Amino acid sequence: MNAKRPCSRLALKWSAPLSLPVIAITWMLLLWSGQVQAGEIREVQTLAPLVGKVIQSVVGITARTETAAVTRSGPEPSNGPPPATKDVYGAGVIIKAEAGLIVTSRHVVSGAKALSVRLSDGRQLDAKFVVADERYDLAMLRISAPGLTAARIGRSIDAEPGDFVLAIGGSSGSGPSVSFGIVSALHRSWPGISCQDLIQTDALLDRGSSGGALFNLRGEVIGIVAAGADATEAGRAFGLAIPSDAIDRLYIRMN
Repeated sequence: MNAKRPCSRLALKWSAPLSLPVIAITWMLLLWSGQVQAGEIREVQTLAPLVGKVIQSVVGITARTETAAVTRSGPEPSNGPPPATKDVYGAGVIIKAEAGLIVTSRHVVSGAKALSVRLSDGRQLDAKFVVADERYDLAMLRISAPGLTAARIGRSIDAEPGDFVLAIGGSSGSGPSVSFGIVSALHRSWPGISCQDLIQTDALLDRGSSGGALFNLRGEVIGIVAAGADATEAGRAFGLAIPSDAIDRLYIRMN
């Protein structure tokens, strides 16, 4: 098809004499069309309704680990002081409300002696480890509570660079943190994670966001936040996420 032909016909039409009423009507239509577009833009200036919906499925996770006391001569004997404890903060996303199943990053809960979960409504619950997948750095936890809200799992295989995304996770043990960005690259890798198919996003991440969810604008989880690539002075970083399609591997390991 000749791309120049429609433009040529349009030029011929506009070269003919036009009456004032025709010109006036044409400008009115152009202005009216612009107002409609401006109205549509104003209607999508906030993502608050979407955030308010999906954030209910995101939880904060505290993993308590123990470190044996060490002296200059080596580890303390068994009758020495008790081991030191350390809290590791992360996030997770509820994927099965009735069963209380939560997906998070394996490195957040690895080696934990105790696990607790904070729901979006403020409830604090003990959690139990269920299963993990080392290759994809994913783990599954279980809690028991009524009124849970599960996230919808999307198809990460459909994600494309330029897609808008929301990253929702923890913030060092405090309330959830929300950031907005795009999928900036696919099929990325990161040291310490065997998966070579990570989703990269320019959405900034707070500390404690590992294990949180990467949502598309349909409110579907397309990734589980795994790492931050370049930490800034404020403690925020660009993110890498495990593709949501890998969550199925956890179900396989449960059986």
